[in-house]
Amino acid sequence: MADGLERDIELLEIHETSAWRQQLAAGAAGLFTAGPLGLLASVVAFHKLQGNWLPWALIGVLAAPPLAYGQWRAVGALQQLSSGDNTRVDTDFTAAQLISEADRIARDCALAQRQGNSSDSIRNPLDGRDLFCDPSYPTTVVITSQGFAPLQQPRSCGGITLAPGTRAAQWLVSPAGSLVCQAVAHSGGWWWQQTELNRRQLYRRCTDNLRLEASNGFSRTAHQLGRRDYCAEERALLARDRIRAQ
Repeated sequence: MADGLERDIELLEIHETSAWRQQLAAGAAGLFTAGPLGLLASVVAFHKLQGNWLPWALIGVLAAPPLAYGQWRAVGALQQLSSGDNTRVDTDFTAAQLISEADRIARDCALAQRQGNSSDSIRNPLDGRDLFCDPSYPTTVVITSQGFAPLQQPRSCGGITLAPGTRAAQWLVSPAGSLVCQAVAHSGGWWWQQTELNRRQLYRRCTDNLRLEASNGFSRTAHQLGRRDYCAEERALLARDRIRAQ
């Protein structure tokens, strides 16, 4: 009887050791494939399934990817919370400088339009090209700021508010010297994109406007002749494309 009891105890110890080794292996597999949560989930599932490897493996294949992804996103969110304030301040400060630079040039251009003064020294901050800001060349002037990291918070631009995600600011200066601020952003939302015009039609209509102006000796703009300023819209789209390609 004593020998039989000792044998039973020995077999029980062997079984418990084997069970612990299996749970350790299951936990290691969970940790390797799905992180800390994977370790916990793997051990609990293995225990609930009473050591059946096949259903445990099937559950693990399905559960590991979302567990790993969720933890990765959580860690990223925590890192962003810990350093996001400084990054957000730096990003918006840089954007504010670039917006202010283009806004100053746009206002100088609008003032020149109103007063009829030549402003040959004004250049587009996007590409450094000359801007025609005097009524001797009466057309809508498109001024686009340099691209910046997407805004983290809303920021005012003239009478509108630039939404988070905006990558550049753009001003349209009319021949009368009025200013309209637009946003170059990931999500689009441009007023000329709301029309049914495609780029080829827009280019064709801009060419028609130039022909109309030429037939009048360029004494008046197409806008002054009652036409919509398709050329300004085309230049604005080209500037937007350049910003997005950076």
